[in-house]
Amino acid sequence: MTTTSASIRAGMTPADEELLESALLAHGWAPRLCQHGSERGGCDWYHGAWQLLRMLGIMSTSGVNAAHYAAELARMGGDPSFSRVLITGSADYSMLKLIADARAPSDPPLTYVVLDRCATPLRVCEWYAERHGLVIETLHQDVLDPLPAGAFDAVYTHAFMGNFNDADRASLVGQWARVLRPGGRVVTVQRVRPDFPGEMVRFSDAEAAAFIERVADLAPVMLPPEAAELDVVAMARGHASNFWAFPVRSADDLRAQFENAGFRLDRFERSAPAGPAGVTGPSVPNTDGHYLITAERTEQ
Repeated sequence: MTTTSASIRAGMTPADEELLESALLAHGWAPRLCQHGSERGGCDWYHGAWQLLRMLGIMSTSGVNAAHYAAELARMGGDPSFSRVLITGSADYSMLKLIADARAPSDPPLTYVVLDRCATPLRVCEWYAERHGLVIETLHQDVLDPLPAGAFDAVYTHAFMGNFNDADRASLVGQWARVLRPGGRVVTVQRVRPDFPGEMVRFSDAEAAAFIERVADLAPVMLPPEAAELDVVAMARGHASNFWAFPVRSADDLRAQFENAGFRLDRFERSAPAGPAGVTGPSVPNTDGHYLITAERTEQ
């Protein structure tokens, strides 16, 4: 399903229209393209619903921390040595858009390489890149699988490190170090939950109930007709029941993982992004303990 000019309602910007079209496409693609049969099941509950829920302003996206990314993007903009950027993990096209929007017409050409183990977000990014004339390559693989050494000038990602347990998280940072050339940079944001007691981060029953109720309140007034006809409340219920992440329990350990892999940390700063009042839980932005991270790959 795609949108047409007839679907534009008062107050919707071209960016809103584009997000709507992408959300509907992803919802249709996910049952076919999302992984199935993994130990935690498929991810269509996530990729098929993410952008529709994002339209309600209730999801934590890279745009929540746009100022952090903008500072580094300004530095990269006119530097011809930054020509290949790796985006590891991509729920949709938001990181791709964030980087592309920061580029000036006079900036040197940039190649975007988007890596994900699911084909749905890769297809979404290809769709967006085609619409905007961006040079894109996609890698359909696990980020810890082999990648060419020193092939990238920057790595951009958001809230990605919670997909890995403590041991694999160290391997992830080591992989970033291997694929970056000396002087290459990682720019990311990651939440730290000091001394979190459980093995996995999930919505509590109370958090899930509040999240679903908020979606039920917002969907009828915020979603255009094409999206409102879908059962977005059921999508919210599926998101709250299926979402999981590994806790990052220590900021000191996180810092050490970067330093041990050969990075110099230019920024490691705690932040609390704003989000919808009265709703908390994983994947919701108004939670404390997010760290804004910029790290440079040193010579070794």
